[in-house]
Amino acid sequence: MRYLPEELANEMREKYFFLKNRKTHELEGQCRKLAYKRIIKNAQIQSYEIENPHSKIPFSVSRNNKKKTIREGIKNIESAFAWGVSNFDPLNFDESFVRELAGKIYPSLHYNTIAQYRRDNVRILGASKIPPDSYKIILREIPWFVESLKQQLSDNEFINRINAAIFAHLHLARIHPFEDGNGRTARTFQDVILTHYQIPTPLISSGERHVYYSCLDKAVIDWNEKKASGFNNGASEGESLFYTFIAGKINNSLDQLASKCKD
Repeated sequence: MRYLPEELANEMREKYFFLKNRKTHELEGQCRKLAYKRIIKNAQIQSYEIENPHSKIPFSVSRNNKKKTIREGIKNIESAFAWGVSNFDPLNFDESFVRELAGKIYPSLHYNTIAQYRRDNVRILGASKIPPDSYKIILREIPWFVESLKQQLSDNEFINRINAAIFAHLHLARIHPFEDGNGRTARTFQDVILTHYQIPTPLISSGERHVYYSCLDKAVIDWNEKKASGFNNGASEGESLFYTFIAGKINNSLDQLASKCKD
């Protein structure tokens, strides 16, 4: 199923294999590694700020009590990401992986253990669609999510790996399986998958949060309508817009890494 414009897919593929196959001098290699780590770090900071737009997070958070919650929120994302990269197995992960990742995203809510699924139905402020009823999460939604993602990850093609990562992001956000921290969990899981395949993560600026949420909302609306219609062949307009938005951010990260290469 094609989610991305062919021109964008080809451009990303060309940049990725240029970086992968290029022989680098030691200094150049170190610069690229630092740039890669900086992209990940900045993505984690912005992931927190997307949901906390009034926190005004600097990249070096000052040490005072007012910033304690911010520092802890970012550190939780960092810890969850590090754990996820160390423990992710594309073909053998199960729902416990998703729950443990979410537990590390929000340890105070889940008492420093694996996350429990929400028991109540919820509404998301600003979203057009209500997430699935709570009883559907464990009976239907999560089993479908895990098996669908495993199937997508069995395809080794570069663009399909990106599609699988964005799929994880979109549908964890859509299902909204936990009481809180769903967006951070969805973005972190996406970044774990990309990092597993040495693909740079997207950096979604907090200033783009309205565009990001608009694309996500449209993707969820169109996916639900497509499912209800029974016609599941082909990506909907909303899905394509969301996939293209995220892939464009990955393309930007590839540009940042390519800029560290010397002619």
